[in-house]
Amino acid sequence: MMQKKNRSLKIFILTVVIFLGLNYYLNQTYTIIAPGITVDLKNIITVEQGSKQKEGSFFLTTVSSRTLNLPLLIYAAIDPNVNIERKEQMIPPGWDMKQYMKYMKKWMEESQKTAEVVALKKAGYNPQILGDGAQVVEIMPESPAKGNLLLGDIIKKVDKEKVNLAEEVVKKVSNRNVGEKVELEVERENRTITVFIPTMESKTEKGKPVVGIYITTLNWKPMLPLKVDIDTGEIGGPSAGSMFTMEILNQLTPEDLTRGRKIAGTGTISLDEQIGEIGGIKQKVVAAYRDGAEIFIVPEKNAEDAMKAAEGLNITVVPVSKLDDILNYLRGLK
Repeated sequence: MMQKKNRSLKIFILTVVIFLGLNYYLNQTYTIIAPGITVDLKNIITVEQGSKQKEGSFFLTTVSSRTLNLPLLIYAAIDPNVNIERKEQMIPPGWDMKQYMKYMKKWMEESQKTAEVVALKKAGYNPQILGDGAQVVEIMPESPAKGNLLLGDIIKKVDKEKVNLAEEVVKKVSNRNVGEKVELEVERENRTITVFIPTMESKTEKGKPVVGIYITTLNWKPMLPLKVDIDTGEIGGPSAGSMFTMEILNQLTPEDLTRGRKIAGTGTISLDEQIGEIGGIKQKVVAAYRDGAEIFIVPEKNAEDAMKAAEGLNITVVPVSKLDDILNYLRGLK
């Protein structure tokens, strides 16, 4: 009888150890990507001299990212809209989620300021946004930039063209082909050097060329003729830029650009009004539909995946490549 009890206890302890070990492995190795929240932008954006008295709404969309555990593994297996990704595809090695979210908050701030400049220009004002280049804050282990760039380097030119902002570096690199070399002029310890780095394919955005570095703009200097307040709370990343632009412009425009519709969307915005691709498109389409959006604005390069995600859902996917594409589509609505 005692031997049977001991055997049962050993099996129980072994089961608990295996459970905890598996849970630890999942937690350290994987994250899940699920549909996140949507936010009515008139609730978080206030433009000086602007009006929020519009019938329709622009919504930003998000994804929810959490470290994986056994209960979430079961959730991901059941829900087709949840993806499991290896951590290194999202977070730089050696970073924890807190560090990564801090980095994404910086990109959110940059996307806000860029959206403010673009929208105010479109509304007839003359804003400016300045910076002192893009500072390297992390280099991916597999990056072709390893050995050529160092942490703290400040990128001042891409292919001999001056860059003030991190967003400008990303845009210029993404316009190249995967494997093509990019010329970077870098300031390092009060001296200037030039490096040539081949691009690689992004792990999170298929077909997008990157050089495998994390960068932020050094020394923001926004100069705006009107005050714009944007409170995104803990939301991070640059992917709401296009929707920020549309909400700011809508508050500054006498007409309702939404034509009374609930319009969700995603996509970065650049200073030359280009709409850039993003990640997590499937989850964002699902979140938009779940929360009642009728139209989903999507970067052209994400359109195929967005349309697949929208199959069977009563939501219209509108691919765009520049700000005027959004405005022209909305003008055509009854």
